Amino acid sequence: MVSSSSSPSFKKSSHKAATKISLNSLPNDLLVEISLHVASSSITEIHNLQLVSKSCQRFCNDRYVFHRLSLREIPLFPWHHHNRANFSKFFNRCLKNENPEALYRQGLIDCFHLDNNDEQNNINRGIACLSKAAKKGNQEAQFVYGMILICLAEKTKQKGFKILSSLIKPSLSSTVKELEEIRQKVRDNVLWRGKPKMKILKSLYVHENCNCDGRTKKFLAKQTDMLLSKIWFSNGEDNNDMVTSSACETCLWHHQLQLFFDDI
Repeated sequence: MVSSSSSPSFKKSSHKAATKISLNSLPNDLLVEISLHVASSSITEIHNLQLVSKSCQRFCNDRYVFHRLSLREIPLFPWHHHNRANFSKFFNRCLKNENPEALYRQGLIDCFHLDNNDEQNNINRGIACLSKAAKKGNQEAQFVYGMILICLAEKTKQKGFKILSSLIKPSLSSTVKELEEIRQKVRDNVLWRGKPKMKILKSLYVHENCNCDGRTKKFLAKQTDMLLSKIWFSNGEDNNDMVTSSACETCLWHHQLQLFFDDI
């Protein structure tokens, strides 16, 4: 148990005796690891950890902690935050330390939500943020950045395919389920104010015809119907499943684009 008294400690119980270990006595590298672990799971818990001791407070403000900090508990637009100035300072610090979730959020805002005279610069900045977040492994950023690249131009399409390939699973059914979850998260963040930009992006997309046997297209249509009907196999696998590496790449991502732009 962590105590918030002046001498914070962990208490270890045994049959013979109780031993208290002061947090302040722990090595600095261990305190950093504790802070990083807590930061990656919850912003609320990292705030609570700062209250434990001055040492914890110092390490919780480390740049590596801000890089790893989870922002899942904060909405994309925290309108009701009690102190906008402090939140802006906090978010900018996350951006400065290249926090992947902060970069992803800023990328979405710049690409889809801002509407002013500096629109092109905002979009360029947003794409740069999404690119950084994607390289750092943020799945939502990888998805939306890949979608954007496929739509923008023929010369960026293959780069988009390569980025999106990091999201695929060995079986195509597992890939479809994974992409469904990621796509819904992205759409939930984009659609509220981003429909006009989504329409423009959709208009730029040119469908590339392929010479495949059509098996991938049929399989994807079946899997989508199953997901919409809430029908799935108990073990997550279909006896007629496909290996993703044997599927048609063009059909797979065209199908995802259709779902991404659904009702746009």
